Amino acid sequence: MMDLLRQELKDYMDSEDRLLVWPCGRRYRDLALEYIASKFETGRSYTLQEVNAIINRFHSFDQAAMLRSELFENGLLDCTSDGSEYWKVGP
Repeated sequence: MMDLLRQELKDYMDSEDRLLVWPCGRRYRDLALEYIASKFETGRSYTLQEVNAIINRFHSFDQAAMLRSELFENGLLDCTSDGSEYWKVGP
């Protein structure tokens, strides 16, 4: 799965597998979100700082808050009502 995501996103990634830009098309945005979500472990809780650190490790355009929000809005991450704890949704 990871190799397929990297292949699909190759035009948007650098040699270190970081997203260089936020894709324009919905299809590629969804793939980019799946790629970032794949970096989180299922069954583990994360703090806001840990979530931002993981997101920042896999993109280079300084938009951790936007990406975190997109992950949440697309049902890939969930969090407590106060935002103190995050976790990956699904496998």
